[in-house]
Amino acid sequence: DVKLTGGLRFTDDSKRFDEYPSWTLVIGKGYPSQGTLDQEWKEVTGRANVTWTPKLDFTDQSLFYASYAHGYKGGGANPPGVIPIINAGVYVNSPSNQTHPLTFEPEFNDAFEVGTKNTLFDGQMTLNGDVFFYNYQNYQISQIVDRTSVNLNFNATVKGAELESTWEPVPGLRFNLAAGYENATLD
Repeated sequence: DVKLTGGLRFTDDSKRFDEYPSWTLVIGKGYPSQGTLDQEWKEVTGRANVTWTPKLDFTDQSLFYASYAHGYKGGGANPPGVIPIINAGVYVNSPSNQTHPLTFEPEFNDAFEVGTKNTLFDGQMTLNGDVFFYNYQNYQISQIVDRTSVNLNFNATVKGAELESTWEPVPGLRFNLAAGYENATLD
């Protein structure tokens, strides 16, 4: 028996961000505004999954599956950095002297997975396994700069495999196995 399932989603993101520096306070004026930033994204995402449940001689029940998903996470605006100013003869600037981007891009992920779930020996054993690969574009990573969180974009990949099994040879005596491998790379 083969089944195909899936779905699509349309996302319409709108964000409005009033830009104020992260910590520069001008005496008598407050926090100087740098304006307003408007952002908008329209994205289609979705998932497709195919399953196959064959009748095999060496298992009680088996399921094989493969899936693909395209995911999205909206971008946004970082707080503006400290604006260097001279106030009452005092020069005020960022202690780190770091600059960062005013905005960060949306994150996208293409996720692939292939696996199987099996029951064996008249229900005494389960044996499941899968392999997966995730390909991120503009993966969002946060870091602290000048006492505020700043998001940056990087491409990344994650690949791995998982194996899980239980075996109950007699009632009340159960053995479990769970193993996994993951290799993540940030470009």
